Amino acid sequence: MKIEVSDQSGTLAAAGKLAAGLGLELYAVGGCARDWLLGRPSEDVDFLVSGDPLPLARDFAAGGSITPFDKFRTVRALMPDGRRFDFAGFRRETYPAPAKLPVVEPAASLAEDLLRRDFTCNAMAVSLLPASFGELADPHGGAADIKAGLLRVLHPASFRDDPTRVYRCARFAARFGWLPEPGTRTSIDEAAAAGTLSLLSAERLRNELIKILREEKPSAALDLLSSWRALAAVYRGSSWPRLDSLSDWRARLVYLAGRPGAGGEAFIKGLRLERKLSVPMIKALSLAASGRGGRGLDPFQSEAISALREEK
Repeated sequence: MKIEVSDQSGTLAAAGKLAAGLGLELYAVGGCARDWLLGRPSEDVDFLVSGDPLPLARDFAAGGSITPFDKFRTVRALMPDGRRFDFAGFRRETYPAPAKLPVVEPAASLAEDLLRRDFTCNAMAVSLLPASFGELADPHGGAADIKAGLLRVLHPASFRDDPTRVYRCARFAARFGWLPEPGTRTSIDEAAAAGTLSLLSAERLRNELIKILREEKPSAALDLLSSWRALAAVYRGSSWPRLDSLSDWRARLVYLAGRPGAGGEAFIKGLRLERKLSVPMIKALSLAASGRGGRGLDPFQSEAISALREEK
């Protein structure tokens, strides 16, 4: 199956030609493949390489710079125009314990690499080689699940291995209007009941919450997590009626901090944000708590926006 690849600058085709010259397979993998299949543009492209990604990344970023991450078999390329691309060799992952970061080892094939992904919709790859440009590799039925509007994990232990996938599931479900298929929903319930989500570090939980707040309409994702009993590990507030009317994720975070049961300043401090972020957030929370909100608005909205804007 061949799909339309968003490559107006010709960058992806150029990368494919370089890979072919080095005798390597090259794919665009993950979310970009999903979005292209949906007919959506995607600027977030990750490269997957059949061999050592370093020589290809070096040639690709000529005039720019590269940073290898040997532990993860990846190379980051920074282009002269400021664009960033990540290259990875085929990998497989094993998890030493629930919620721990994986041990990364070389994989023998594309199919083996795709098996380590979170959901079938993200376990697809698109060839960038000149002879097969746009060909979709979909060994786990991602295209069919996308058509059916379903989110499906690749194996029953997926949420035990990496509980952040529960939060990703809520984000994708809210963004696309999809639902977890029955087996996946059962796995979510089991992970929540077993307390697996609470095994994640504060930093990883914080990062997942911020990703949700960067969505166009984060309330839908929070509603889902609440209904799955999977929200308390990251947030203990109750109800967020006007959250989506705020456009800045930082203002949204301040708003959530002020909701009943959330914990206010202690919640923000517990997120372990950089000081340049946490200080204005706490200031905004204090101003909002004083009740000096805009006319007709929840005070957390207007004060959060104004205080945070001053810090930009």
